[in-house]
Amino acid sequence: MKSLFVFILLVATSLSAAELNLGCVTETPTTSFIAETKNGTVQFDLIHHFGVKYMPIHSGVITPNDLGTLSDRASLLAYLGDHLTFTMPAESCQTDGVLFNCFGSQPSVEINGHQVNIWAAYNTTYSETSLSSGTFNYVTTNLAIEVDGQSLFLPMRYFEEECYQQFSKNKTLQKLLRK
Repeated sequence: MKSLFVFILLVATSLSAAELNLGCVTETPTTSFIAETKNGTVQFDLIHHFGVKYMPIHSGVITPNDLGTLSDRASLLAYLGDHLTFTMPAESCQTDGVLFNCFGSQPSVEINGHQVNIWAAYNTTYSETSLSSGTFNYVTTNLAIEVDGQSLFLPMRYFEEECYQQFSKNKTLQKLLRK
């Protein structure tokens, strides 16, 4: 799975390297995502405001057969806590407007007795239209990490209006999200 993801990232269109400064937060803070460049390093924060029992652990279709795997994944991620912070060199990242893509396995760090490393961070945008509800625009953030050798994806979907460029200039959001 990891090698397929690497191939997709390498084949993707050429993007310009730039600084990331993005914050996504739901209207009532549930899970927030921050990507901020400082001194040549991008810091990614994923904050579960109501604790690990409410963290997103999957995106997509779930079948009854998946329940055991999802439970195992939730248990493993719960050990990591409600505020995850990872860093990558800024030169590992590319941006194109609101979109970003950062790739490159980083040295493992120990979090509550588990060896954890980030190997990708990226986002996607899409629109969903129905006759009854109209059109909604979304941004989905993703962190791809490895915990004790197991690859995991940490997705979170936000309404487009819940993601802010130039996050560091928004003092209200800074106070809300930074501890």
